[in-house]
Amino acid sequence: MVREKNGFFDPGAFQAFTDGMMEKHGAPGVCVGMIHKGEVVYLKGFGYRNLEEKLPVTENTVFGVASVTKSFTALAISHLCEKGLVSIEEPVNRYLHNFRVPDPKFTGKILIHNFLTHTSGIPPLPSLNYAIVESSQPDEKKEPNKETGGKRDEVPSLKDADSLIEFIATHEYRLLGAPGEFVSYSNDCYALLGAIIQAVSGDTYEDFLQENILKPLGMNNTTTRLDKMLEFPEVTRLYYKDRDDSLLGSDNWQEAPAFTACGFLKSSVPDLLKYLNLYINEGRVGGLRLVSSPSVSRMITSYYLYNPDRWYGYGFNVRPDYHGVTLVQHSGSLKGVASNIGYVPERDLGVAVLSNMSGFPASKVWLGAVNLFLGLDVETPITEREIKPQPMDRLVKFVGTYRSGEGACVKLHIVDGEIKATVDSKTYSVYTTGPDTAVIDVDGVDDHIRLLTDYDGKVWALRYGSRVILKETDEVEL
Repeated sequence: MVREKNGFFDPGAFQAFTDGMMEKHGAPGVCVGMIHKGEVVYLKGFGYRNLEEKLPVTENTVFGVASVTKSFTALAISHLCEKGLVSIEEPVNRYLHNFRVPDPKFTGKILIHNFLTHTSGIPPLPSLNYAIVESSQPDEKKEPNKETGGKRDEVPSLKDADSLIEFIATHEYRLLGAPGEFVSYSNDCYALLGAIIQAVSGDTYEDFLQENILKPLGMNNTTTRLDKMLEFPEVTRLYYKDRDDSLLGSDNWQEAPAFTACGFLKSSVPDLLKYLNLYINEGRVGGLRLVSSPSVSRMITSYYLYNPDRWYGYGFNVRPDYHGVTLVQHSGSLKGVASNIGYVPERDLGVAVLSNMSGFPASKVWLGAVNLFLGLDVETPITEREIKPQPMDRLVKFVGTYRSGEGACVKLHIVDGEIKATVDSKTYSVYTTGPDTAVIDVDGVDDHIRLLTDYDGKVWALRYGSRVILKETDEVEL
């Protein structure tokens, strides 16, 4: 369905762009929708929700949304703040009394605000991987888990908030710094925000969302519960690629009960457009106000810079002054899930993109739709790449292995005078954009990196996107 309501968006150009992206990346299915001034102006399914049975993606196909869930969690916290049940400027351990971190002097200084903005100081941890392995049915042909080598009996039990709190308190790691000092994306923190929602509301996370967000918005095809999702008429299969780039299909959805609030919502594009329209209308749906306009403003405030021109708010990242407008969005990724939703406040425009294949650049398709609406070339990047060649003594500073507790491994090395990045098992070109910054070109998508150095100029970590990943060395001093 297409209803052109502006002079710029060309459905034919967008379809060609999306078809090209799907062909390039081998994605079985994608669904895209746009809402403008309260009216759905574009809604289309591409490809297949079930490739083997040739069942098409339709407007109502339900996908996973992964970390798009975080904005729902932030909205729920905002709702509780307005009821006086939560204060964002209070420490987390006021609500989760057992919460603590290895450095006791910081435990009482970590605020809910730090959880919402990924600035608690907690680095990427293996806990989400452990929780998924523990609670999910494995595929017959499955890559070994990065953290466990595929040995499920070695996974610590992380089935609830209490076990996650204990893991964060006792796992061997160091904080990146004091609360508010570093932005580093944390699934653990958003998982515990879900625990706070449950503790102060007396409801389960699912029930709270249903009663206070999903039902008022008419989001009837949205849930965190796998059993409920399977009752929906159209649910996608999951697809992902193995190390040989072979496409694998799966019916085994990933679960992690302790982490529901960080990334386990399932939804459809029409439902997500209703959700985005709530923000476009600054907290109102029809004649009902779900949350105040100041609360919405706080959610999309640019609190902490983590990439060139990209800031993190509460459950959304924000790109101010993109060709005269603001981009508010969030992406998500799990097995068989690639998502990106967001809106442009100045244009009353919301866009949602869902795909059923891990690694599909849903954010690039999202930006393509926004670009066409704004009258820009569909390929206009969110941040222009400005290559600034560096002398060899600067390039050498990048060299090293950077490993995340979540399992990601980035090896930067020099080949024929140029930096290359091996991310997991694939090697990509790297282009310096400054003495300590660069982009890794991952199949046409720029992943921004920045070296983090101590007072002596020694590299101790790499900012990779929104995460801080420690350099592997026995000599690291924070």
